Amino acid sequence: MKRTLSLSLGLAAAGLLALVSAPVHAQTSDANAGNIHGRVINPTGQPQNGGTVSLSTDGGVTLEYTFNVDDSGNYGGEAPQGTYTVVYRAADTPAGKMIDSIRGVEIVAGQDLSQNIDMSRQEYIDKMSPGEKRQLEELKKTNAAALKANEIIDVLNADLKTCNQDIKDGDSALDAETKAAKYGGCETLMLSDTQIKPDASILWIILGKAQAGMMKCTDAESSLNRALELENAAPHPNVQIRNLANSELDKIHACTSVSAAPALPPAPMPAIAPPPPPPDAPPPTIALGQTMDQVTAGFGQPLKVAKLGAKTIFYYKDMKVTFINGKVSNVE
Repeated sequence: MKRTLSLSLGLAAAGLLALVSAPVHAQTSDANAGNIHGRVINPTGQPQNGGTVSLSTDGGVTLEYTFNVDDSGNYGGEAPQGTYTVVYRAADTPAGKMIDSIRGVEIVAGQDLSQNIDMSRQEYIDKMSPGEKRQLEELKKTNAAALKANEIIDVLNADLKTCNQDIKDGDSALDAETKAAKYGGCETLMLSDTQIKPDASILWIILGKAQAGMMKCTDAESSLNRALELENAAPHPNVQIRNLANSELDKIHACTSVSAAPALPPAPMPAIAPPPPPPDAPPPTIALGQTMDQVTAGFGQPLKVAKLGAKTIFYYKDMKVTFINGKVSNVE
């Protein structure tokens, strides 16, 4: 469920400058060296991954010391004491060009300098064309929406982690009070989360598991069937999610059987002896290919019916009958 956000520079670089390639010097480690580190920020205000940061002593014409930018936009390395121009080049920057530069950066021996390359600063934005500025505003809007969606997904993932632990604790608890607290807490979380993101089938499955733990059999069955409906309607159904929903539905069969069976009143004492019973009728049988009407005629109405597309399952107390296109295909 975790949605990741990855923004490239996304804009034509404003004012690309010419530079001269030079062999990358080995980083020094003597007493005259200092460290430099920082982060590259793209015009949308987000970390810019990839590319290189280089140090130049001639205003960016020649690159003398070069450091790679990691996936989080960070760079760092060591260079001799001096005043440099810090140059950023993206991975696809044409040879002899740069994306951005910061002048007058002073490295002091024995010290660690923090120097970001922030392309969201006004000086950089002012160099953009009107078209690039409009594109930047659209990227910022898209980025804000994606970050908001990521925040929601982070909350849902945290709730799923909490619920999974609550269900595990409820399953292993020996007292009814602890079971009720654990399952009930999970149910409350998932009832809220399925309203926030009703198209996430895994949330409905976890809700169904919590409800089954509380013996809310009808609610659990409804939640699990909702998960199946979402997966069956998805362009690319998740087979693991669908199998999990079916597995949980099978587990609550006993729950629905117990809850559906009405309590029988005590039989009154007969005033006189009853007549002898008639001879036992032959027990009903089921054969492959029989229709649903033929099965219910012999065994009565099932305790539960599950409809899964062309498949229909009748659940009896000690038997499960599977129909494909309305005819018996399997009896367990």
